[in-house]
Amino acid sequence: MKHGLSKRDVDILEEKGLWKASSHLHRAVKKLIRKNLPLEIRYIKEAHRIIFTTAHQESMAGRYRTDNPELKRIDGSLLIISHWQHISRDIAELDSELKKETRNIRPPKTEREYKKTITIAAQLSHWLACIHPFENGNGRSSRLLLNAVLLRVGLPEVAIRKKKPQYLRAMLQADNRDFSLLEKIITDGVLENKKQQLKIAQRKQTRR
Repeated sequence: MKHGLSKRDVDILEEKGLWKASSHLHRAVKKLIRKNLPLEIRYIKEAHRIIFTTAHQESMAGRYRTDNPELKRIDGSLLIISHWQHISRDIAELDSELKKETRNIRPPKTEREYKKTITIAAQLSHWLACIHPFENGNGRSSRLLLNAVLLRVGLPEVAIRKKKPQYLRAMLQADNRDFSLLEKIITDGVLENKKQQLKIAQRKQTRR
């Protein structure tokens, strides 16, 4: 391994980097909310740079891949991703859609608005995963984008790790344009996070 690090060492550093990247992204989104500005892919690219710089993998940190790896989906079929020469073009298209969907966006007040927000978060994060722009860390980047959209609209983040097998099945379905399971995971995660926040608030009130 690079820098004489074991795989376990690298995994630990990447986890540390992910925490730093998430914190950085959280602060960036708060600024966007204050200024009523849309999200941009450059914030996700910077988060990727933080993860892999922390893990001493500077050669891939925030950089797009320059090859076309053969990747398999969980059902064994070939995963179709962007050709490396088309990554910049495909990312620009995603960035344009991300800006459009998060420009002047407000916290959902009705069930219809809530469902629309979840759909936007699911489809944009899946789109990034399909482009697969980085050599490593594409899943983490797509989940960071998912949470950035939720945060931008005033909803809590979702911890996908607890439901990783279900999430992988959801992404497989999404590859076939069925976002229902992915949207359910996001909805359940948001509600779970809201319940946790309510419990914390109630405990604080009890202590006063």
